[in-house]
Amino acid sequence: NFPTKNFKMSGEMDLNNLSLEQLAQFKQQEEQKLQSITSHYSSLKSAQARFIQSQSTLSTLTPSTLSKPVMVPLTQSLYVGATVLDPSKVMVELGTGFYCLKSPLDAQKFMERKVALVGKNADNLYNVVVSTRKNIEAVVMTMQGKMDQRSQMEAR
Repeated sequence: NFPTKNFKMSGEMDLNNLSLEQLAQFKQQEEQKLQSITSHYSSLKSAQARFIQSQSTLSTLTPSTLSKPVMVPLTQSLYVGATVLDPSKVMVELGTGFYCLKSPLDAQKFMERKVALVGKNADNLYNVVVSTRKNIEAVVMTMQGKMDQRSQMEAR
């Protein structure tokens, strides 16, 4: 057997019982999973950064900003000019297409909760990324061991 003889994926699959073809297929599936999860992780980290930026912007909103021109972000790269009519109220996006008026303090608390939630979800995904990378590494080691064994048998 190979260095991974006692290794079982998530306690469910003994890699040594799989053929090279099955290992290659499993490795490909894990690599696709890793690519997808990494993409989702990046999206979450980007969203977290946007919420942090929103928190920062909220902190600049004071009574002295009344009637002053500001740039309001519609997207990450698109801003529109506006005038602050009432600095005691801000519009907060709750979700896709849903908005509500909140005080700057309540909006700040909302953003803090969003940053924490998105950060927790990103951390959970990061753990899955690490686990998937370990799975791929174990599959590669098992494949290498099987190929080495095959080469040794052919050399005899």
